[in-house]
Amino acid sequence: MWTRAILKANAKAAVKKNYVNVLIVSLIFAFISGAFSSSSAGKEVSSSLTSGHLSKDLLSFANMVVGLSIVAGVIGIIISILVLNPIKVGVQRFFIENHYAKPGLNPLLYAFKTNYTNIMKTMFLKDIYLFLWSLLLGIPGIIKSYSYRLVPYILADNPDMYPDEAITLSREMMDGHKLNTFILDLSFIPWWLLSIFTFNIAGIFYVFPYIDTTNAELYLAIKTGSPNYGGGYYDEFQTFI
Repeated sequence: MWTRAILKANAKAAVKKNYVNVLIVSLIFAFISGAFSSSSAGKEVSSSLTSGHLSKDLLSFANMVVGLSIVAGVIGIIISILVLNPIKVGVQRFFIENHYAKPGLNPLLYAFKTNYTNIMKTMFLKDIYLFLWSLLLGIPGIIKSYSYRLVPYILADNPDMYPDEAITLSREMMDGHKLNTFILDLSFIPWWLLSIFTFNIAGIFYVFPYIDTTNAELYLAIKTGSPNYGGGYYDEFQTFI
């Protein structure tokens, strides 16, 4: 069974040996993970419509803003499906390789060079499943987010794996690990606080790379089934079968 200490020790070593590239990839990952987060602006405009204090011209302008917000949201979703999700798989490919070597930034485009369509469909299906589960009062969605957590890493190893197979494999791999992974996430709270207190300076230059690398180490530990997994396994970049 893996331990947090082993994961974090390996993560620190992986960050240190390839710091500049790890930093760049983590920044890209942080950007694409939050670049199209939903805005409350539309809600604020919508709520103001009920106040009864808007003139006709202002009301028309507010409707236009809401309409543009909806269009922008749809465009953001499309970009996320077609571009950002595949890049996320490339990010995880980078972190997997970084455990064993010192990769450059080429792995970021991994999805576009392999089975792009399959990766895109699998990530989209995972997101749909998570969205549907999150409708059940939130808690099932949180549990399933841990069940499906390894999907991007599995795709980074197996771009040709069918969507349902990749999602099922992630669920099976996370069986018995969800609680410990949740505790692992909680252990980063002090680091998140440090990032907040330093206006994300600590986050950009260390916390984000450290956490992203640790998550990849988690995948490798579960994949190999060994608490002391180490180098050499990816001499020929073997895939999970």
